[in-house]
Amino acid sequence: MFLPRKTALLAVALALCALPAARAADDEKYLPDETEAVVSINVRQFLDSALIKKANLDKALAGSDEAQKVLKELGLDPLKDIDRVLIASGGKAEDKSLFILQGHFDPAKFQAKAEEVAKAHKDHVKIHKGDGATIYEVSQLDQLIKVPPQAQDQVNLKDKSVFLAVADKNTVVAGSTKGAVGDALAKASGKKKTALKNKDLGALVAKIDPKQTIAVAVPGSMTGNDKIKSITGGITVAADIKIEGKVAAADLDAAKEIDDQIKEGLMAGQAIVGAFAAQQKALMPVVDILNDIKHESKDKDVTVKTTIKPETLEQLFKGLAALGAGGKF
Repeated sequence: MFLPRKTALLAVALALCALPAARAADDEKYLPDETEAVVSINVRQFLDSALIKKANLDKALAGSDEAQKVLKELGLDPLKDIDRVLIASGGKAEDKSLFILQGHFDPAKFQAKAEEVAKAHKDHVKIHKGDGATIYEVSQLDQLIKVPPQAQDQVNLKDKSVFLAVADKNTVVAGSTKGAVGDALAKASGKKKTALKNKDLGALVAKIDPKQTIAVAVPGSMTGNDKIKSITGGITVAADIKIEGKVAAADLDAAKEIDDQIKEGLMAGQAIVGAFAAQQKALMPVVDILNDIKHESKDKDVTVKTTIKPETLEQLFKGLAALGAGGKF
């Protein structure tokens, strides 16, 4: 498969959600210099979409009661205060990855609450001060966030911490290391400026459509395939789900090869899912979804588009719920 492993960030991104447009220059401002790929998540648009409201998924996305308690005590309600999330992946430099939360924050309230929470929950919240900046460390994440059993092999939060800081009233930054967050604060104050080491990424970030629920900007260097120059596109959640992606290929032959790979992958997927659906009718909507995916190679670009209709999603959700209730998962 030619898609990069880092696109697994999309799955994580779905658990976070979105916000309104910010200019490309603002998006780039806080990116770590080592950033290799960017995922934009319009949390506000996602939570306000007809599909999510109908499914009442906002409650499921709220997280554990303990995690919500700590966040609210910090004066941060992810489902209300966060409009948009930018996920900056550092590629191999994972310690340089960063979450940039855009929304509406009260730095003074955040600091006051953090001081209070740090005293009451010394095992979970620590405060680091220096160079005119304040960084908050939330530790022992495995005790605050309950990872589903099926995901525990991929997500290990034991002895892990997350570092947060308020860059300004509209931006909170979070990362797995204090250094990454400290660099973002230095950029917020003007002491540093972003100088992306991946020279192709800036132009791709500028093309991100902030109106999409999830949008990605992945340079070809992240894919491990020299026939791919970049991967862009995203998902828009409304009453339906629209998916649109573009692979920019190195040349015409590469574009045709990539298009053929997509075709072969879809055919294989249709055959496998079709075989399962023959035994479990609840999976038939998945067959319809795969059949509706359109792809095209034009010049050096390969596009993939589809729209998942509300009725198809409803059938899928009902079918999966029935399977789960029957203990067949």
